[in-house]
Amino acid sequence: MSVVVMMLFLGLLMVFNASSIKAFNAYGQSSHYLLRQLIFAVLGGVALLLFARFNYHWWGKLTLPLVVISIGMLVLVLVPGFGVNVKGATRWIRTPLFNLQASEFCKLSFVIYLSAYLAKREGRMGDFKQDFLPPWIILGIIVALLMKEPDFGSSVVLGALTFVLLFVAGARIKHLALLGMIGICGIVVAIAGRGYRMQRLTSFLDVGGNSISYQLKQSLIAYGAGGLSGTGAGNSIQKLLYLPEAYTDFIVAVWAEEFGFIGIAILVVLILALLWVGLKISRSAPDRLGTILAFALTLFLVLQMTINFWVTLGLLPTKGLTFPFLSYGGSSLCVSLAAVGVLYNVSRQTR
Repeated sequence: MSVVVMMLFLGLLMVFNASSIKAFNAYGQSSHYLLRQLIFAVLGGVALLLFARFNYHWWGKLTLPLVVISIGMLVLVLVPGFGVNVKGATRWIRTPLFNLQASEFCKLSFVIYLSAYLAKREGRMGDFKQDFLPPWIILGIIVALLMKEPDFGSSVVLGALTFVLLFVAGARIKHLALLGMIGICGIVVAIAGRGYRMQRLTSFLDVGGNSISYQLKQSLIAYGAGGLSGTGAGNSIQKLLYLPEAYTDFIVAVWAEEFGFIGIAILVVLILALLWVGLKISRSAPDRLGTILAFALTLFLVLQMTINFWVTLGLLPTKGLTFPFLSYGGSSLCVSLAAVGVLYNVSRQTR
């Protein structure tokens, strides 16, 4: 909890720091995005407290409703009048108070479903049709809806999570290899089928000579400007509308510019601490469901942090994923805090 609270506190400071100029230009109030993030932090905190007291064994009985609701939300996003289109992507459901990003809730629901599914099949993952294939069918439906939004980043995260969890649960290597090859082919088709995805890939492969890679160039400039100890809190140049999405997807680059290599080292230590504690909870869980659920939730958070971190460094193509607890985004923050609540409930029942 101390790691999460520290990340959340740093995230609120960084959201205000990185968004104040844009917020003032757009809304005449530099704290606009901070206030919205604070509201979602409170809502997420309530979700954390509720889920921390909700016995995790009940999740095994609620997997079907969770999956149905999640798929229903993804369908609702695509219904005219309900979905909200932002910059060419329809990923949000319109509500009277705020917009909900359905994919964030879907990711958490699928992780819980898959954990419960694997817990029920202890030592029985050898049959391809009966044991191995069903979660991939559910995932295929979810990914198909995500790609209609489109949300390629969430699809990649869910695919990677499923692959790792099935491997840990004892699935056969030949089955994983088959699905892996199919997944790679699907990624290639998805990239080739959309011009902007191909542009992101080419800009990733040739940052210096590609005019399309403006965002990544600005991110790398931020890292370079940070040096060892950074330019100092609030002194980022890139946040002055040079770096697009400075307070969402690329907030780590602003952190790197202001706090340098030392600041990045601190961030890495926090990520590793969260990973270590999550794995410790998983190892100490009283049953198989707790073990798999704690491992899956830890991987769910750490994998997104790692992907976002590597994207800002140019080690992965741009995915459009936020950094949990640090980036601006109400749905992401609420879901991440809810996941911590479930993880905390498992830790309370360790053997």
